Amino acid sequence: MRSLFVLIFSIATFALAGWSPAFGFGIGIQPTTVEMEVEPGERKRQVITLGNVHQEQTISLTIGLADWSLTEDGQIALAPPGETERSSAEWVRFSPAFVTLEPGEQQQIVVDMAAPVRLPSAGDHRFALLASTILPDERNAGSGVWRRYQLASLFYLTVGDAASKPEITSSGIVVNEVGETVVGLRVENEGNAHARLGGSVEIETSNGDVLTEPIANLVVLDSAARNYQVRLPVPIEETSGISVRLENTFAPQFANKYEAMEPHAVPVPQKRAELGGALPLE
Repeated sequence: MRSLFVLIFSIATFALAGWSPAFGFGIGIQPTTVEMEVEPGERKRQVITLGNVHQEQTISLTIGLADWSLTEDGQIALAPPGETERSSAEWVRFSPAFVTLEPGEQQQIVVDMAAPVRLPSAGDHRFALLASTILPDERNAGSGVWRRYQLASLFYLTVGDAASKPEITSSGIVVNEVGETVVGLRVENEGNAHARLGGSVEIETSNGDVLTEPIANLVVLDSAARNYQVRLPVPIEETSGISVRLENTFAPQFANKYEAMEPHAVPVPQKRAELGGALPLE
């Protein structure tokens, strides 16, 4: 039996527009996220582009597949292909499997997907296309230590009767693990497809001003939950009301794939002493 490996990455690494350099090792990938709706038995193709942004260094990369999911705090967890319930890695073929990029050079990876005619379940199925290399550890130059670097393009393949159903199930003003006062949100998705949320937290101050803190690209996977924090820009004593307004831009149950969620009012404690501890919220 293959041992399960889990590699954790910041979601921000994969949410950047345009080229996404991974851990500063000089390779970009585009696009970083692919969302496709696929019918049973349908074939799809996607081209992924790798680019070497180094001025002098040539880098060789091995291309492979992995399963992926998100932890509740938004970290990416990778596992061997085909080992998770929602894996679509077996539907995928790609070429080439190995590339060498000269400085400034780009290479396209062709990804072919074929959904089975009969599926065990509707909704989201996922895989990641990985580009991997081993390079000397720049933090320990001259030590002889080498490190493995990876970057990924994340695929969502949504099949059949799919729906995303995100809901803010709890919220509050808390002090997080680094001592910041934040608006803490817990968002749960009972649907069988992921939700992609954007919007804002609106803070009404005691003098009548309204401050806006954006929320962008908040992904909640199917049958999963996310904890999310937004820093409070003013002291709690200066806050008279807080509301959260979110839009779901991946709602496959609707023709336009869009749903505006109901505004959510965040409970505001009257005194700083009432603040709770770190997330997750209970």
